[in-house]
Amino acid sequence: MKILNTIKELYGMEGTIQATADKYGCQLEYRRPKELTHDYLLDFDIILGNPPEDILYDLPKLKLLQLQSAGSDNYAKLPIFHGENAPALCNATGCYGVTIAEHMVGFILAIIRDFLPYRDAMHTHTWSHIRTPETINGKKALIIGLGDIGSHFAKLMDAFGCEVYAIKRTMTAPPEYIKEIHPLTDLDSLLPEMDFVALSLPQSPQTTHVINAHTLSLMKPEAVVINVGRGSAVDNLALADALKNGTIKGAALDVTEPEPLPEDHPLWDCENCLITPHSSGKYFQRDPHLRILRLWQDNLEALMDGRPLQNIVDLATGYKKR
Repeated sequence: MKILNTIKELYGMEGTIQATADKYGCQLEYRRPKELTHDYLLDFDIILGNPPEDILYDLPKLKLLQLQSAGSDNYAKLPIFHGENAPALCNATGCYGVTIAEHMVGFILAIIRDFLPYRDAMHTHTWSHIRTPETINGKKALIIGLGDIGSHFAKLMDAFGCEVYAIKRTMTAPPEYIKEIHPLTDLDSLLPEMDFVALSLPQSPQTTHVINAHTLSLMKPEAVVINVGRGSAVDNLALADALKNGTIKGAALDVTEPEPLPEDHPLWDCENCLITPHSSGKYFQRDPHLRILRLWQDNLEALMDGRPLQNIVDLATGYKKR
């Protein structure tokens, strides 16, 4: 078998995938995604990484595409993964929760502890108190999307003494770090009580602009909105209006619609908004990179040994199969 690896191994794991390939007598090659062509892929049985979507067609030898990303909805739509004898499609759900959840907590602390205006005051060499900072402790948080990222975030917020609520596609008993789990239809009734509203949603028609002018109007003036899932979950023009009008206290976004955010977008000029360029979870960051390499190794061995694969994508939803 021939294996194509499209990301470099780092952090002391050099040779991990090579060792697994050698164990099963497989040939391993490395190429960067931008170097790939459809004809080059024809030779490979297994692809590790995220090759360009437009070259993934008519690959009769392909048995597995193991993505480095948790998001897989665009790949799930490709005809190559549908029909009889289609290759398996697996994503990297579970590899990014730790780093993104910490980013989310950092977002909240930056806003409620006034780190942003204090940083601005440094540039003018000004020593003055801006406001009385708030705490996470004793507040309420609503997490919309309780997957790997949302679950890690919920644990951190619970550890801070926050009362955590969640909205989830399927109703289950709440774990000990979550007070209640609700369906999306309960959103309007939950929002007026929440201090923090955090979104970690994948792309779907049901969640497009779930945060909009109406839902923003239901929030308390002290509320902070955080989005790390997909930019489409938030109507960013409505969010900019809510920030400028004082409808909510602040917002922090790692994803936007569109991406990158245009230079003339009003969110850039909202002093109570913090924007990072989709950087909360990158495959080359230490923690997710090590997790991805371990997942790749496990799935390579599972495929070779005839065992079930981890993180198989449900092609109808683009999510990891349960």
